[in-house]
Amino acid sequence: MRRLNEREETILKIVVDDYTVSSEPVGSRSVSKKGLINLSPASIRNIMSDLEELGYIFQPHTSAGRIPTDKGYRYYIDKFVQFSEPDPEIIKHMGINEDLSNINKLFKEISHKLGTVTHSVGFIAAPKLQSMNLKHIEFLRLNENSVIAIIVTKSGIVHNVLLHIDKSIKDNELIQISNYLNQHFVDKTLQDVKNHIENEVRKEKAEFDKLIANIINVCPKLFKESNFGGELILEGTNNFLEMPEFQDLSKLKEMLDVFEEKTFIYNILDKCASENGVNVFVGSEIGSEPVSEFGIVAKSYKRGGKTIGTLGVIGPKRMKYSQVVSIVDYTADIITNVLNNLVGNK
Repeated sequence: MRRLNEREETILKIVVDDYTVSSEPVGSRSVSKKGLINLSPASIRNIMSDLEELGYIFQPHTSAGRIPTDKGYRYYIDKFVQFSEPDPEIIKHMGINEDLSNINKLFKEISHKLGTVTHSVGFIAAPKLQSMNLKHIEFLRLNENSVIAIIVTKSGIVHNVLLHIDKSIKDNELIQISNYLNQHFVDKTLQDVKNHIENEVRKEKAEFDKLIANIINVCPKLFKESNFGGELILEGTNNFLEMPEFQDLSKLKEMLDVFEEKTFIYNILDKCASENGVNVFVGSEIGSEPVSEFGIVAKSYKRGGKTIGTLGVIGPKRMKYSQVVSIVDYTADIITNVLNNLVGNK
């Protein structure tokens, strides 16, 4: 596939930029009036025909101008989207309360602000429980075979985990287990606890006692059942109601249904998990209809250098990518800094 020449690139950029703002097909006269290229409308029409033949733009109706294809958007994103600091007003709006003691509240606030400033859908995938730092754990017996593990993380998240255990383990022995975990593993992640139990506690079998036996019995069940989290928080789906692309009620219903299911977002999160920097997906790169009508900008956030979640924006394909990329990049850095301060850079 050949690269576009300078004239072709300029006209493609004008078509994408104009369509982004107007949501209307762009004709050769509109391109000419921009004054960004010194060609006659006839010459511009010829180049637009070439771009259509190459698959970068298409004509939705015989009498209409052109709009970008997914291939056109991808070329535009790779060629023209640049990183820059967001507008000062946006930075001001994205300011968050870094003293928040409840990380769920923090994530909801960030997701809402991402949706608001981009007029799209903001999303953030919360970290899994196993990646969070432990503040306190206790066990509450329900019956002889079942207990609830109440796990409180340092960031304020509380999770209740149902465990099925050996009925021979008594209430006072559950207290001993929680005391052991609270004494040795405060400020550690559940993954740290799991590694220690697997690699260190079992070595203590040489000094085998009932407590160690009970820890070995209960803790693997706890780790198995607590491998969850990653709650996906979405804010701003109502913004789609105002977009021309989704005025058709049947298309709008399809769109709302896929947001309810969220499968397409989890697929994108999987793609972002091992990537650094901002990732942009457009149209068919996300999936088939109706999600092929979307564009997604996403970036992972970290704690202690390790990726623990992803945030981003879902909008129409004609979103203002340069602006959204800068906002998502900036916001991911905010979350990373807050988590390192709030939870501890461990």
